[in-house]
Amino acid sequence: MPQEKKVKDLMFPLEDYPHIPYWFTLTQAVVIVREAAIKFKGSFEPRAVLVFDEKYNLLGLLTLKDILRGLEIDLLEKSGGGEISWADLVGQDLQQQAQKQVSEVMSPFRVSVSVEDSLVKALTLLLQETVEKIPVLEGDKVVGLIRLADLFQEISGALIRR
Repeated sequence: MPQEKKVKDLMFPLEDYPHIPYWFTLTQAVVIVREAAIKFKGSFEPRAVLVFDEKYNLLGLLTLKDILRGLEIDLLEKSGGGEISWADLVGQDLQQQAQKQVSEVMSPFRVSVSVEDSLVKALTLLLQETVEKIPVLEGDKVVGLIRLADLFQEISGALIRR
């Protein structure tokens, strides 16, 4: 029987994942996401950035959806819940909206796994929480992320080899 793989065997190292401090603006976050997409082109495309405090404690994740929601929310309120046009969305208010701090719109992490946890436990948490990635801890320090896409690759590889 093969040895069961652990989260540490598949995690994405923290230092390789794009990250920003919580006080960055949405504009600054967009720049980091776009730079990371260029840097990692072909290997993986980051659809989020990690958000840290000044002591490098992980606070949450800023997804593309969080960024877009942060840029749009005031426009929706101004329209009274009605439809807004593309010109309204990318107009003058966009620059103002983009000055929000990422901490206003980021998604906090609700769960984490240990480097020694099984891949099954990580997959179960990812599916239960309906998220695409969760932090990996070694002791109380975040050392990486386990991503749904990587688990899918692992499972699909095992399925095809059979």
